[in-house]
Amino acid sequence: MTWRMLRGKWVFLVGPVVLLGVWEVLSRTGILRPTFFPPPTEIISRSSIVLEAGQGIADDIGITVLRVLITIGLAVVVGVAVGIAVTASRWTERGTSTVLAFIYPIPGVLFFPFLAFLLGRNEAAVLLTALVTPLVVMVLYTIAGVRSIDPLILEVARNYGSRGARFFLRVIVPGALPSIVTGIRISLGFSLIAVIAIEMVGAQNGLGRFLWSNWQILRVTDMYVALLCIAVLGLLSSLGFDALADKLLPWRAEVRRRS
Repeated sequence: MTWRMLRGKWVFLVGPVVLLGVWEVLSRTGILRPTFFPPPTEIISRSSIVLEAGQGIADDIGITVLRVLITIGLAVVVGVAVGIAVTASRWTERGTSTVLAFIYPIPGVLFFPFLAFLLGRNEAAVLLTALVTPLVVMVLYTIAGVRSIDPLILEVARNYGSRGARFFLRVIVPGALPSIVTGIRISLGFSLIAVIAIEMVGAQNGLGRFLWSNWQILRVTDMYVALLCIAVLGLLSSLGFDALADKLLPWRAEVRRRS
């Protein structure tokens, strides 16, 4: 079974392997300047700095992961609550959707100067800046999920006496769950992007800060190690979320297998 799974997925490795091989050859032959494009083998060998706690990148990875977890946690809790609350009225929904449509195209990192002015250049300003885009995404997907529920289901639930908190927990939340799960997956990616971006300009530590600091002093190999770590975190977060969602929502795994 394991061999069949690997055999079916090996094709996804061909592109990256070929790209890295071409990069290695071009860098070794001098066609690409090794100063700015060091060979992938050097980058991989330099990845040992990940294990150098205190002096390397291990502490920065831990800080970035913690920030991402806090950001996505707040985005999910607040976003789902706000998204469900505003659907109670067409007026609040339209007003909220208009505000979110105005905010959504603005890169979240641009909110940092305003938050730093209000809160100071501290961790709270970093986290709130990173929260902006994932929170908007969660609210929009929650609203879309609630509005996708068949009105007949809502009417039947009300006819059977479902009201208040029970109505929201037993009818609204389960009905909107597919859209909410999709929103969480997308928000997770945005959370990582937002945290890295704000670390580059507003934090004193983290992977984004490590990357930017090494670029400024032209320690390019270490910069690529940071990029590699960010890519691995993105991959692991995506695979980890899919695995968790498939466990909690068995129907989702079945749909994915059929597609």
